[in-house]
Amino acid sequence: MSLKEQKEQFVSNLNGGSIEEIYLVTGVALAGYVSHTIFKKYLLPSLEWASHGSLMWEFFFDELLLLQAITVFSSRVDRVYLHSLGLALVIFVYGMVKKSVNKSSKRESSKKTEPPKEFLPIKSFITAYRAHMLVITNLAILAVDFHAFPRRFAKVETWGTSLMDLGVGSFVFSMGLANSRAVIKRKLIVDNKGISYGRLLLHNTSKALPVLALGLIRLVSVKSLEYQEHATEYGIHWNFFMTLGLLPIMLGILDPILNIVPRFIVALAIGCIYEWTLNNTGLLTFILDESNRQESLFAMNKEGLWSFCGYLSIFIFGQSFGSFVLTSKPTPNNLWGSYARGKGNKYFTVTTTQGLVIMTVISHSLFYVARESFHTGSISRRLANLPYVLWVVSYNAVFLLGYNMVERFIGPLKSTVLDAINANGLAIFLLANLLTGLVNMTINTLEVNEAKTYALLIGYALTWTSVAVVLHKFKIYIKL
Repeated sequence: MSLKEQKEQFVSNLNGGSIEEIYLVTGVALAGYVSHTIFKKYLLPSLEWASHGSLMWEFFFDELLLLQAITVFSSRVDRVYLHSLGLALVIFVYGMVKKSVNKSSKRESSKKTEPPKEFLPIKSFITAYRAHMLVITNLAILAVDFHAFPRRFAKVETWGTSLMDLGVGSFVFSMGLANSRAVIKRKLIVDNKGISYGRLLLHNTSKALPVLALGLIRLVSVKSLEYQEHATEYGIHWNFFMTLGLLPIMLGILDPILNIVPRFIVALAIGCIYEWTLNNTGLLTFILDESNRQESLFAMNKEGLWSFCGYLSIFIFGQSFGSFVLTSKPTPNNLWGSYARGKGNKYFTVTTTQGLVIMTVISHSLFYVARESFHTGSISRRLANLPYVLWVVSYNAVFLLGYNMVERFIGPLKSTVLDAINANGLAIFLLANLLTGLVNMTINTLEVNEAKTYALLIGYALTWTSVAVVLHKFKIYIKL
């Protein structure tokens, strides 16, 4: 068996792990966010020597804890929580004691004049949420090729759940969330009467071309370099960049519907119609049947083409969340992803925290029904079916709420690393993919022990993090 076949086999026919463990492992990002915020608020100001190595501390809290959770401490994640939150508790107590001692000599003014809020401010909890999602995605795409990364975290073959399956959907959801900023500007801030349907389609298509080009470049590279492939993931020619590239084009096509029907409803309808089609026609059998793979170009890429329906649903769900997450004040009927002007219904017009609480309850309820219903299949990232879509949405809802609560009760976090990764997210994701390919072509990842894997992954993370920080420092933002 060739090395290419060994590597393909290493990531094939996997069954994943439990949803509870996935929450536990990825929750380390939230624990790191809590610890990092408390560290910078209560301890760092009194440690002059530590302020010179702020990037080192940021890398530890924002990336290294997550790397430990998915590799060396994957079976003992409780230790990562103990170290990070235990440290946070000690720092918090120290900060409270110091504050009480200085209270008599240094009184703070009770009245503070706050500058007027922007309508679309940069919210630190959203930056942290999106950057952490990119961090764990980038770490996993290389770590999966090593034995130090548990097989239960790698993508499942067809049915089941895993950390990497969740990562793909969360990447799309966060893109939808960020994309809603442009929609809000177009619908609520800028007068868009002059933008015709044809012009919008042209704009969205031109916007998609660079990402589609990346998809084609990846296809040519994989075929010419004989890089390992997994056909049941997206198909023989399809890849994730092609899915990302087609999303804005489809959104342009659906724009007349999205102008009338709230995005949450549209997203749910797409997911339900796709699920009904899978289970009431021959589509499910067609996709899962390996004997028809070579019948046509369509059959060769059936997973990528049909799973696009699910990813489109996830993307629009992300846009619907953006309507109440990104703005500084509620807009009419924003709970359901409406971008309308006017008065609106007071019950459907919510603040960021209210919207996240309500949507966490709604999305988890829908996920529970879809998961337990006889009319839907099991969770499948390969199909991107309705249970998978609702799993991704409910997960991101609860984690967004978690980040929001940390900011509200502890305070906002200023992290250069998180800001830099968020600012050039897709470009850094592309760089991580290139580095992953370089590592796989340079060494046999199947023969590297745990200690060397950990060291190599730290170097890998430092590389794309450094590039992100340098780009951010010089205000270079690569929009793909």
